[in-house]
Amino acid sequence: MAKRTTAAAAHWEPNDGEDGSGALEILELLAVQAPLDGIDEVLLRAHDRGATADELAAIHRAGRLGRTVHGLLDRRRRREADLAALLDTARELASSCDVDGLVKTVAHRTRALLQVDMAFVALLTTGSGDSVIRASAGATTSLHIGLQLPGKHGIGAVVRETGAPFWTSDYQSETRVDHDPELDAAIAREGIRSVLALPLHHASGTVGVLYAAHRDVRHFEPDEAALLGSLADLAAAAVDKAQWLELYNAEVAKLEEHSALAMETIETERWLEAVRDHIIGFALSGQGVAGLAAEVGVLLDAEILVRDHRGRILAGREETWPPLPPPTASPRTPMLLDAGTWQAAIWAGTTWLGHILARPRTALTPEGERMLAYAGQAVALAVGVGRGAAGVGGFDSRCV
Repeated sequence: MAKRTTAAAAHWEPNDGEDGSGALEILELLAVQAPLDGIDEVLLRAHDRGATADELAAIHRAGRLGRTVHGLLDRRRRREADLAALLDTARELASSCDVDGLVKTVAHRTRALLQVDMAFVALLTTGSGDSVIRASAGATTSLHIGLQLPGKHGIGAVVRETGAPFWTSDYQSETRVDHDPELDAAIAREGIRSVLALPLHHASGTVGVLYAAHRDVRHFEPDEAALLGSLADLAAAAVDKAQWLELYNAEVAKLEEHSALAMETIETERWLEAVRDHIIGFALSGQGVAGLAAEVGVLLDAEILVRDHRGRILAGREETWPPLPPPTASPRTPMLLDAGTWQAAIWAGTTWLGHILARPRTALTPEGERMLAYAGQAVALAVGVGRGAAGVGGFDSRCV
């Protein structure tokens, strides 16, 4: 952290030592937050003016104490700055519900707080501890986002097993870690020497590991681990919340999709019901099989042919159709005869009367198949109406 000189320190004038109180000068320097080299100047002036041995001893002791106080104040200022940064991070994490955005913020904050070369966040992907790097900060090529990390090797395995921070000043020679050749090679390519790792642990369990890495040998201090531990706790809570929210949103999306499909199905059923009512109503109107076949052709955008159980054509133009197989009783469900011809049986109760055939101009949809089945039922009704009007039995031309 850069030395800070206050406005008071900028206007401070050194005591010329007439009162012999070099110790007081040092106190004044501390009071105005002057740089440490001011203490050395006090000592030099005391020597220059010929201070006695007792005075010099007192001034040297005051200098040592001054440096101690200066260090304490400096650490306090750093601690305040760190806490302010953590507070800003907490606000930023609380305002975001996107996992990738959260871990990216955590990686950048980690690098800034500890002044390291790189920082990574790896989130667990399996119950065995395998993880994937979801965010990184600092120049890196090998340890990139999306890299899979083994669950049983490396510092991450130690951190997950102990649930405590782990740091090393020289990873490649670290004997407390079960090394993985591929992972070691990637770390070597990045030139990483020092690593500090902490678990992202929340009430529901560990969600990942936070890494701070440096390319030089560095002995991380306990207070640095404690600071990063606070950040890791904030990150774990935020990531856990975001992951649950992602699962919730995914379930909501599925429910919405199912709801939309259900509504679409309901609308389709309503439409098919209306089509069926229209076809049945047309059959009961007395316009005969020919009129009904023409109406079905319009609805299906298809060429329609109706023939009885003997193969006689009751509606449609036979000459436009390819040779058809002899009529035989078939199930009530429409069936595809060839690449372009559909057939639906005409049944009146248990009596098979014939077939209605369709050649759609476009591929027949499932809804179209059901419409063709309705057409078969409607033809049977039209035949019944024709029989009643003619006063005779049978399925003949007078019913057409």
